[in-house]
Amino acid sequence: MPRVTFLHSEGKSGEVDPDTTLLDAAKQLGFRLNHDCGGNASCTTCRVEVQSGGEHLSEIDFEEQDLLDRESLSEPWHRLGCQARVQGDVVVRVPETKWAAPTQEKSEAQSVDIR
Repeated sequence: MPRVTFLHSEGKSGEVDPDTTLLDAAKQLGFRLNHDCGGNASCTTCRVEVQSGGEHLSEIDFEEQDLLDRESLSEPWHRLGCQARVQGDVVVRVPETKWAAPTQEKSEAQSVDIR
């Protein structure tokens, strides 16, 4: 079984079944990977940066590439967790800023307004 590693301050690592999306792998491993659109490839909140094992992910399809291009995320290491399927060992970095909970961002914005 392929091993998936999520690099993040609260990251997880573990084995998953082949052909599992990175988003589903995160759920199975108990790692919260944001996915505002519900995993339907219509946002980029589940974006990850492939650190190693990119050749062990499914090929990028037109819809995923189009969405990444629209968000200026067209480097080959950018992938959407809801679309990339694991076929072997892979290590991905999850950007901290994409992972922050919306309630935390709202609290920070409110504290700025008070000053």
